[in-house]
Order: sequence, then structure tokens, then C-alpha cells
Amino acid sequence: MKDVLGLAFLLLCAVHIHGLSILTGNSGPNITQLDTNDLDSKNVDVFRQLLNQETIIRIGLVKNVHALMKDMIMMKQSLETLESASQKTNLEMTDLRREVDKLKHENQRLELANREYDEIFNNVRGNFTQINEYFQDLEEKRQGFEANMSTILGDLKVEVRYLSITLLDLNKHTLEIDKDIPKVIGDKYDQLSTRLSNFMETVNGSQNTIITSLFDEVNKTIVDLKAEVKESQFDQMKLSSTVSALEVFRMNMSMNQCGITRKVAFTVGVSSTDSSWNSGTLVFPRVVYNIGGGYDPNTGVFTAPVDGHFVFFVNVQSYSSQHIYTYLVLNGTPKVTTTAYSPSYSSGPNMAVLSLQKGDRVWVKRYAGKGYYTESDAPITTFSGFLI
Repeated sequence: MKDVLGLAFLLLCAVHIHGLSILTGNSGPNITQLDTNDLDSKNVDVFRQLLNQETIIRIGLVKNVHALMKDMIMMKQSLETLESASQKTNLEMTDLRREVDKLKHENQRLELANREYDEIFNNVRGNFTQINEYFQDLEEKRQGFEANMSTILGDLKVEVRYLSITLLDLNKHTLEIDKDIPKVIGDKYDQLSTRLSNFMETVNGSQNTIITSLFDEVNKTIVDLKAEVKESQFDQMKLSSTVSALEVFRMNMSMNQCGITRKVAFTVGVSSTDSSWNSGTLVFPRVVYNIGGGYDPNTGVFTAPVDGHFVFFVNVQSYSSQHIYTYLVLNGTPKVTTTAYSPSYSSGPNMAVLSLQKGDRVWVKRYAGKGYYTESDAPITTFSGFLI
């Protein structure tokens, strides 16, 4: 503003100078009142020179005044431009102050949110610490479980080995008895025949009827002995099947090819005797062992959790003198049959090796007959299976 006032003062001075002449006073440049009579020719020349110089000075001053006016106009325009820019700058500063205030509020909100997130993070870190401690405890328990399972499996291997040896000895002893029974029966028959022949020679004809009846009774006894021999041979076949199943189980336990996470095995039995059961699936609700979760005690169906080769063993004990036949069924198709018939409380074991895909279903289904028998403490009618 001070610069503008200074320029205005200079402009006024220039205008005043433009209207004033040292030689002519207040008169214009075209009016000259000189007394030529009093001046000589020399003074006239000097006066003309001075007049010319004054004219030149006036022209220069006029030019300067125009230049100053032009500069004033430009300065005025510049001042207006500066004022407009100043107003715009003030508006931008106001907007910037508002933005700064918004940023301050946003910063405060973010600080509060950051505190909340810090609290949540601390809680999550505490939870992770607890979870880590829990997993450490779980790992210790798992290691203890694996150690216990290894011990149990080792004991089970030993027990199965001893049982296999005992059953093999029993099988051998049964074979020896089976071999000796016909010879004993033959010897007893020969001795009895000799005694009867001698006795018949010493008695009269009236006693032949009694002797004949005795001879018939002896023959009947011999027939019964032969039937018992056949039954013993059938029991021997069942015993051999049981021995084979136990031997396969022992070999599987010894090889131990699958890890703890791939073990699939179960042994289940009926919980009570039923003399009238005669249809549908035989359900074994009493679970003795079930690793892998394949067997469902509610339906009696085993569902393969993985692909592989499985060994199944079934034993259905008949009730009293009744007979009972069952199928081992794979996805609705019978694979093997168990038979339990006379004499009383006979067993019907059988074993099968099946190749299963994940999701295949295996169960025991009635074929003929009715009823089954078991013990309350340790079941006799059982269903077992394991992954090879």
C-alpha cells in the first residue's frame, strides 16, 4: 500500500510539472510574450535554445507520466490479482484447517481403536498362550497314550502268541485223540465181540434173545461213538479256523505296518442272550475295542474309514439245541457263512479277508435258524475286524 501512495505522489508531481514552465510561467507553450525589441539577436538565439530544451524536457516528462500511469494500472491489476490470490489462499487455508481438524479427530479415533486392538491382541495372545499350553499337555498325553498303547500292544502280542501256541497244542492233542478214538473203539468192539461169542457158546437157546438185545445196544453205542467222532472232527475244523484267525491277527500285530493314525480295528459282542432273534442284521452293542471309529454299535454296521485290506472274524453261538446260520455281508452281498447247530450251545465261527474302499459297509445278517447265546461278563457271540 505504501508503494502505491508513493507512485500516486510522483504522478501528481509530474502532472504539475507538465502544466508549469520556467520560461513561460503559467502560460502554455504556444504563447510567448517577449519583448524582441529589448533583446538583441544573440539573446534571441539563446532563448530559442532554451525553449527547445524545455520542449524536449516536457516531451520526456509526458512520456514518463504515461509510463508511470501504465505502471500504476499494471500495479493495480497486480494488486487485484494478489487480493484474489490472497482470498483464494485464505479459503484454501480454511479448508486446510478443516482438514487438519478432521485429521486430528481421525487420529484420535484411530488411537482409541488402536488401544482397543491392543487389548484384543493381548487377549488373543493370552488365548494363544493357553492353547499352546493345552497342546503341550495334549502332546504329553498323546506321547503317554502311545507309550501305553505300545505296552498294551506288546502285551497283546504276547498273549496272542501264547494263545496261538495253546490252541495249536490243543489242536495237535485233538488230532491225536481223533486218531486214537477209532482204534480204541475197534479194540473195544473186538473185545466185546469175543466176549459175546464166548458167552453165547456157554448159554442155552433161551438166553439168545437177551444176548441179541445186548448186542444191538452195543451196536447203537458204537454208532453214537462214531457220531461223536464226527462231531469232534467238526469242532476240530472250527478250532483250526479260530487258530488261523488268531495267527493272522498275531502276524498283523507283529508287522504293525500302519501308524497310530491309520489303525482300524474293532471287537464287539452281543450284550445278552436272545433265544428268539430270527431276522435282519445282528447288532453287537457291546464294544470291547473300536479304534478308527469304523463300527457303529447302534446299527451293527462297520464302515471302512480308509481304503485297504481288512480281516473279519465272526462267531455266533447257538442257543441250547437250536441252530443259527448267518452271513458276513459286504454292501448287501454275502461273502461267507457261519453255521452253529447240534449239539447244544455249539459255535459257528468263520473268517474272511476283504478288500474295501473307503465308505464300504460290512455287517452280520441272519440266514436261517434263530437265537444266539452269550455270557454277561465276556461275550461269546462276537464280531471282529482289523486293517492289514
